[in-house]
Amino acid sequence: MKKIDFKKLDKSYLKICLYVFAVVASLILFEKIIGNLPDLSNVFHATVKTILRLGSPFFIGFAIAYIMNPFMKFFEANIFKYFTKAKERKKLTRTFCILINYIIVIGGLFWITIYLIPELKDSFVSFVSQLSSYTAQLNASITNLFDRIDFINAADVNNIINKVLAPIMGVFQNVPKLVSDIATNLYSFGKITIDVVMAIFISFYMLYDKENFSKQLHKIIYAITNREKAEQLFYNTHRINRIFQDFIVGKAVDSLIIGIMAFVGFTLLKAPFALVLSLIVGVTNMIPYFGPFIGAIPAAIITFLVDPLTALWVILFILALQQFDGNFLGPKILGDSLDVSPIWIILAVVLGGALLGPIGMFIGVPILATIKMFFSEFINKKYEEKYMNNDPLLPKSNEHDSPSEA
Repeated sequence: MKKIDFKKLDKSYLKICLYVFAVVASLILFEKIIGNLPDLSNVFHATVKTILRLGSPFFIGFAIAYIMNPFMKFFEANIFKYFTKAKERKKLTRTFCILINYIIVIGGLFWITIYLIPELKDSFVSFVSQLSSYTAQLNASITNLFDRIDFINAADVNNIINKVLAPIMGVFQNVPKLVSDIATNLYSFGKITIDVVMAIFISFYMLYDKENFSKQLHKIIYAITNREKAEQLFYNTHRINRIFQDFIVGKAVDSLIIGIMAFVGFTLLKAPFALVLSLIVGVTNMIPYFGPFIGAIPAAIITFLVDPLTALWVILFILALQQFDGNFLGPKILGDSLDVSPIWIILAVVLGGALLGPIGMFIGVPILATIKMFFSEFINKKYEEKYMNNDPLLPKSNEHDSPSEA
């Protein structure tokens, strides 16, 4: 009779018991987590909110420095080119370039505060206050037009147009109240002002000492990982930064030019509220593909309510401006920085808008371009490894064809 090894048996039972205990404990822990999920969610949201509130000056400062960095590099390159002594005083030159950037930005903010905002406010107030008279005038024009046509009832046409315009008019009529609510319900104007001032100083030191920050970050990465992985990380980070910076800066410059051209065109066409219309066209142009159409719709509606004939010329002008931007200006400024087909850009805009709203519609494109870059490299690498000597996509030569037939 075979002797039973009780020591091994005890170890097996102990192992089984430990497994059972681990599974039961995991189930209990899972049940507790699910039961307290709302509380955990509230804690998570509160933590994130606190981090964002305390770190907002640093986040805003980093955003300012990130956007201003290409312009600072541009000024530095030109100063170094034309002034040889500037290379000997790099710190002084950098301070000068940063100050130029801030003068341009602060000057733009002063212009927005002193001229643009009051002008926009007056235009909105004027448009909303005369909205009923515009619609009455439009109905009268439609009635006069269709009274001359026997088989069309002018009242029916007016009813259809009024039903279409009713929700749009409701939005415009609520604009003053919406602006007032935003102004009165701001978290704290003093807190925002302090955050912005701190962010400006933080962005200054980030730009001024960016090489030192970069060196310290490289040192940390090299310390916690091996050299090959660190250099691969730096290489990929550089490429991602290039995609985002080229797109953001290029699209901003492109939209600024389009906005200025729109303002000149609307002024020459004597379109009503030319500044408001050009601002709408310029801002919405930041959104790829859909942006020009989003900007054209309110511009056409506003002009149509005031002057239907001018609205036709405004629509034709916006279409011409879009063609100029899409076929000439945009490619010249953005170049091949994205290398993404239009169908994928449309998908990125739709998904980004569904997840993050207007900001998502804008940043969704460079995010998709980044994903596409890494995915294409992965697929190409796998494909080359698998079909190194026998590429199935290459055209196959017909061995039966004679040279004369070829």
